[in-house]
Amino acid sequence: MKLLYIVRHAKSSWDDPDLDDHDRPLNQRGLDNAADMAKRFSAWQALPQRILSSTAERAFQTAQFFEQALHPHPTELATTVGLYTDNAHEVVEIIQSVADEVDRLMVVCHNPAINELVARLGLKTENVPTCGVIVFAVHTQQWQAFGPENSQLLFFDYPKRLQ
Repeated sequence: MKLLYIVRHAKSSWDDPDLDDHDRPLNQRGLDNAADMAKRFSAWQALPQRILSSTAERAFQTAQFFEQALHPHPTELATTVGLYTDNAHEVVEIIQSVADEVDRLMVVCHNPAINELVARLGLKTENVPTCGVIVFAVHTQQWQAFGPENSQLLFFDYPKRLQ
């Protein structure tokens, strides 16, 4: 079995209307939520071995909070431009390309791709909030076989859930 953690990036800043979408950083709420969610997440027993993040600044900043909260557990953080997408199929292809020795994978990316992906995998929600974390058990030994038929929702958390 494998574990897949899907994270929507935290709240981003719109302060600079001339800034390219790819370069938008987190706003203060996003920074606070990412720190809080990463801390809550770090209590999990089975933590990710690898974090794959979109190359967008807001996603990478979110991923860095999770990576820092997971220390001293060894976690590899990498970016891939393919996760800067609104297409769930592209996210699935990236997950399916992960090396099989990785049993626990975190993916940090964007909506609407996340909403579409988690709906296909069985999460009943209209919208994954910013900095939402969804965990799936993937009943396979090979990421290439990842899909709705072998994925089971385990957990869904987001910043306002405990308020």
